[in-house]
Amino acid sequence: MNETFADLHIHSHYSDSDLSLRDILEETRKASLKCIAITDHDTTAGLKELDTLRPLYPDIEVIDGIELTAQKDNREIHLLGYFIDKNSPTLKDALENIKEIRKKRLIKMSLKLESLGIDIDQEELFSSINDAVPTRLHLALYMTKKKYTPSIWDAFKKYLSYGKPAYVSRFRHSVKKTIRIIKESKGMVFLAHPHFLPSEEWIKEFADLGIDGIEVIYPKYTQQIITHFKNIADKYNLLKGGGSDSHGSFKEFTSIGQIKIPYSWIETIKRHYSKLLLPTS
Repeated sequence: MNETFADLHIHSHYSDSDLSLRDILEETRKASLKCIAITDHDTTAGLKELDTLRPLYPDIEVIDGIELTAQKDNREIHLLGYFIDKNSPTLKDALENIKEIRKKRLIKMSLKLESLGIDIDQEELFSSINDAVPTRLHLALYMTKKKYTPSIWDAFKKYLSYGKPAYVSRFRHSVKKTIRIIKESKGMVFLAHPHFLPSEEWIKEFADLGIDGIEVIYPKYTQQIITHFKNIADKYNLLKGGGSDSHGSFKEFTSIGQIKIPYSWIETIKRHYSKLLLPTS
């Protein structure tokens, strides 16, 4: 029997991709993937539309997911939540708070840009964002559309990245609290792109805090890197995941189907998840 594959890290236009959910499902079908996870940043808005699309793509298994940003020692830590309950009161409250913080952050960054002589019409900016969660990408797209910068990459490089003149940091929950938010929303927690961490000790610490797995396959990972993170996952009894981190055309190296994991890993993840749902008494 031919092996089947999955991609557990995909973003839609509900956060910071230019792909609609239908686009994603069509690309998934073309790539012959059996399973994907929609993991938009700080929002579950797309998961509601997803419920209407599932019957049209019965050959594709879609996991409800999310990607939340936590913080440790001034570093961003990205945590993926799988099988989340999008109606969880804990998650809803957290996301409403995050969305408001993100909006205030873009307002502060807009004011910094105006002090640099770059006029940002905030009403126009937020109108273009619509109901999506506000991100720096939306500001970069606005700047490119207005021809203040030749590209979104240029906007980040000159103004919006850490250390640049219009950058504003935002409040982030601790790793411990972020794990709790996902767990209380009936989700499993996976550490995204672990190569960004300074040491293996951080993974051990997160394992002790309750993460369920880590990404071991990710864009530009060599076989040596994949083996390294597989060994770490085994060492700390963590599940193995991975995916493309697709953002449509906004990240040129992350097309759906380019990076994939064996579907057998999904079966292992689901077996562990079913055990987590068992009553404890």
